[in-house]
Amino acid sequence: MSIDKKSSIPPHILKLQALYHRLPLNHSRYPHVEKRIKNELAGLYGESRLYYPLSKFPTPHKVLQNTRLYLHSSYFQIDFLIITPKFLLILESKYYSDDLMFDDTVHQVIQKKDQQIRVFDDPVLQAEEQAYQLTMWLEKLGYSNLPIEYYVVMTNSQTRLRIDPTNNHHAEKVISLQRLPSLFRELIKRYQQDTLTLNEMSNLTKTISYHHQTYNPDILKTMKVSEGDILKGVICMKCGTVGMKMYRLRWQCVTCDYRSRDAHENTLKDYFLLIGPTITNQNFRNFTSLKSGSTAKDMLNKASSKVTGNTKSRQYQLSYNFDSEDFNYLSKLNTIKSKLKNELQ
Repeated sequence: MSIDKKSSIPPHILKLQALYHRLPLNHSRYPHVEKRIKNELAGLYGESRLYYPLSKFPTPHKVLQNTRLYLHSSYFQIDFLIITPKFLLILESKYYSDDLMFDDTVHQVIQKKDQQIRVFDDPVLQAEEQAYQLTMWLEKLGYSNLPIEYYVVMTNSQTRLRIDPTNNHHAEKVISLQRLPSLFRELIKRYQQDTLTLNEMSNLTKTISYHHQTYNPDILKTMKVSEGDILKGVICMKCGTVGMKMYRLRWQCVTCDYRSRDAHENTLKDYFLLIGPTITNQNFRNFTSLKSGSTAKDMLNKASSKVTGNTKSRQYQLSYNFDSEDFNYLSKLNTIKSKLKNELQ
């Protein structure tokens, strides 16, 4: 099984991580950003747990992950869309923890954790709406009468589900990760007739992939943080301190004395994620606290893919690949930050 469209970490989560590491701890939005990034990373981990059972799907199929399509002036997104000759299958991944109670009366999920109660929207209604929107979207492209099934997969094996047996709305559509292989077999038995040839299945996969639009927001605007609020400076990749200083053409950490010749490269990536893909010499010096304009020019010439304009108006184009290893440093910073927090507790 190969997932036809899979990114290790989506752009909006990379941007959240960059903001998380450059937002002061005492900023009013810091708790919100921290909570959001934890939830996003947990969800991402939950999605990754579906890869193995999906590889056991016992019939020709295509898998699309995090597909985002435009319909009726808005977007809808599907965690996993499995395309087979017989039917289409939507899987909504949820990585809840602790006890969960599904209320069919008000269509809510109630979580009890540490004597606190949290309420979530009904994921089954969410998956049902995705199936409806996908049906409408496919009909606009000439695909009609394609059977679409949908289920919510609980990817945390420690989660305890409380569903009343009379609650068919949730009992039939909410399944555990371990339930997936038998569900696949049941669906294949249920749908005897092919509605797509292998060639049509492949073409449909390509069509959906072509129309997919990656979620790539202005993260400062989304999280209600101003550019002036974020911490400026080069981040030490050994201890996480923000504010390395240039000394004899090397960056040196003011906390642990770690030295690096290319520490500014990750700072440029942060700028790309948080502010934008174009930067001037002055912008770069302000963001890194670098004093030398000539040194900044040399660094930008090496890092940029394109240069436009002259002298003070010169713009340097930053080009990084979201699907590559360009942003692996953010995960390392997560580890450093978690270690520091544990040591302080």
